[in-house]
Amino acid sequence: MDDATQNNKDNIKKDKLNKIDKKYKLSTELKFAKKTRELEEFGAIPYNKYAECELCIHTSETRPMYEYNGKKFCIECINALRFPRNFEKMSEELFNHLRVQKQKNNKYDCILGFSGGKDSVVALYLLVNDLKLKPLCVTVDNGYMADEAMENCKNIAKYFKVDWLVLNRDYTKFFNKMIERGESPCRICSDMNMHELWHFARQTNITTIVTGHELPFGTTALRNMKKDITLVRLLVGYKLSEKERYEILDNLPWNKPDLGGYTTNCLVLGYALQEFYKRRNISFEYDRVSAMIRYGLMTKEEALSSLECPEVPLEVLKELKNRGLNVKIEKVEKSNNI
Repeated sequence: MDDATQNNKDNIKKDKLNKIDKKYKLSTELKFAKKTRELEEFGAIPYNKYAECELCIHTSETRPMYEYNGKKFCIECINALRFPRNFEKMSEELFNHLRVQKQKNNKYDCILGFSGGKDSVVALYLLVNDLKLKPLCVTVDNGYMADEAMENCKNIAKYFKVDWLVLNRDYTKFFNKMIERGESPCRICSDMNMHELWHFARQTNITTIVTGHELPFGTTALRNMKKDITLVRLLVGYKLSEKERYEILDNLPWNKPDLGGYTTNCLVLGYALQEFYKRRNISFEYDRVSAMIRYGLMTKEEALSSLECPEVPLEVLKELKNRGLNVKIEKVEKSNNI
């Protein structure tokens, strides 16, 4: 049998398998077999001994490992190699979309999800100074925004002469539930905030929501939401390092609060990380930080430092309790009993 005939047979077999995959809901075992087949076709072979990923900080204890071109990679990095992110293409797509919004000549070109944290402030700086857009800054105050973050919002909005408004919500029940279960509240909280911004965009007929996220949605910085509203992760188009962001912030009326952990706006994060550490001895930011390394936004040394269990200031814990969170403050209880 010649090579052409064999290749034709292989292609027919693949087509049949793909049709079966689409027609029937695959069991967990078949999905695993399909994924394994695809990875082996790519050249990645399962590695069953202990190994550390040569690209990010995952190990055999946190992700399946594979050998590829003589090196060991975790499954996430293998997929990144299979489907490489073209940041130049993503940037072009992102800027083209925002350029169209500007040409509409509306009062506001977009909504900016504005938390007063470092990333959303840098996003506002880029929207106004670099892209010359007119954003409406909208803060979803879930009841646990730090006072310092709200002050930063006010000062920065005034500095850039942009309109700013606040949507007041109460996530107390949600935060208590997630922390008591020892789970990360961050992703769901972010989804809840996006839902609020989407509703507001619908009410105001603004079709683009911009955020200060730095990681793409797979291979794009844009996500189509319902009712023709587009979510844009602006910092994907710039690939700014942490140092470069702080260089921008140094020239703005912005002050970095001490909240515990890496956050510059949220009172809950540091405490949630502490509780997660008590149960699992690891940070729930492990995957996000690994992705930051994978795409050249953070070094391994910076990543490992950022993943250490944070020390949360006593004042922050007291404030959480005052706002309704079920926080256990042993130091406070002891001092009250003296």
